[in-house]
Amino acid sequence: MSVRVFIGVHRLEIEIEPAVSDPLQTQWIEIAQHILQRNGAVTISPLSMEDEDYSEESAYGSRLLDMNDRHMVVEVPTAAAAKQAFKTDSPIFVVLVHRSMRLELACKIEDRIKFSINAKFQTIGYQISHPKKIGSAQRRAYYRAHVTAMPIDPIKFLPLDPVLKHPMHELAFKGKLVNISGGGMGVIVQKDDVPTLRDCKFFDCDLVLPMDKEHIKFTLQCQSMHTTSGRKGDVYVGLKFKIDDPVKQREVVDKLVKYTAWVQREQLKHQHEKI
Repeated sequence: MSVRVFIGVHRLEIEIEPAVSDPLQTQWIEIAQHILQRNGAVTISPLSMEDEDYSEESAYGSRLLDMNDRHMVVEVPTAAAAKQAFKTDSPIFVVLVHRSMRLELACKIEDRIKFSINAKFQTIGYQISHPKKIGSAQRRAYYRAHVTAMPIDPIKFLPLDPVLKHPMHELAFKGKLVNISGGGMGVIVQKDDVPTLRDCKFFDCDLVLPMDKEHIKFTLQCQSMHTTSGRKGDVYVGLKFKIDDPVKQREVVDKLVKYTAWVQREQLKHQHEKI
């Protein structure tokens, strides 16, 4: 598009590029509303994932409590370190996850407020601005296999003490495996287990692979949570493998990648039998 401007007897023609809308500007709102409607959680951090000092230890799970056309409210994490990391007027980076989409929102903490969950219960939340910048937070490097129909026993999770890092057997719970990849897994847990998932960042896990009945043990970190559209009280939890020893991590990932390939073959075999 061009605009003609006359200055005295001279004519100046200016080319103006038409504005191009960024699809992320609407996608983040849709994803946030979806998470809010399902009483889901987001990940918050004082650092962007692009920051060289970013680490998983600086990221915290937080329930999305409210949003309107001016700001959002996220629950203050219970971890003591989190309360020191976030201050009023400081930046906060929010990661929204929905299906294969991961977005990072660069926001600002406006205030620390009391938020009424219902007539009987209140919690503390951060009132944060709408994002000044939106970017993709895609990090999936592995194929994710859905294993809901496979004969896998419920998995036992042992929460690790946030400070001492030792297993807390009294808080152990079980979850149904629904998908798995070389980078993590998705499980369904009961609503009663959600407080433990919010308070503890890491969990020890012992998984039996049905193809050869082999036990593999590893540590997981909670990444996201939201209620499911299935049975009332079910909560979907996304978990990431957290293995410090590179050799052990390669060993676990290799076994799980082989397992996902085995699941694919089994699924294709069942589909072929139905034809």
